[in-house]
Amino acid sequence: MTSGNTTSEVQQEIGMFAEEGRGERIRRRLGIVRRVALVDLVLLIALVSSSLTDRREFVQVLGPLHGVNFLLLLVVAATAALDGLWGWWFPGIILITAGPPGAFVGEWAIARRMASAGVVDNVGTTAGVEARGGASAASGAVIQQARPAEDGPGGRGGQE
Repeated sequence: MTSGNTTSEVQQEIGMFAEEGRGERIRRRLGIVRRVALVDLVLLIALVSSSLTDRREFVQVLGPLHGVNFLLLLVVAATAALDGLWGWWFPGIILITAGPPGAFVGEWAIARRMASAGVVDNVGTTAGVEARGGASAASGAVIQQARPAEDGPGGRGGQE
């Protein structure tokens, strides 16, 4: 049993992202999910802290706001699943984890799959990694398919 992806699995991943503009569409949707999840997290923290401090007037306002934002997060993730950008596991994990935790884990998993498939933006950073300190997801960088150099039979494909 191998611990990593087989060659055919990697080729399938690369093919999935190689479709014209697909990597860019996925990256844009992940940016939307990330921002909506961040707002939902702030609302959830404010709602829980207001509830614990017995501030009913804030709970009455924050409860519906958090609920609507949570539904928006589910709709964004489900719409992308309908568009075939990712599987139904992503909206499912958002539903099970009550929002932000599942959204952040799902975004991380998809960004990791894109990185393993070699999808990078035009400045050489892996798509999705910008959420951890790089450029903004809305920076407009074009996703390009990384192509290894041809070294002939048995070559390392551009690795030095």
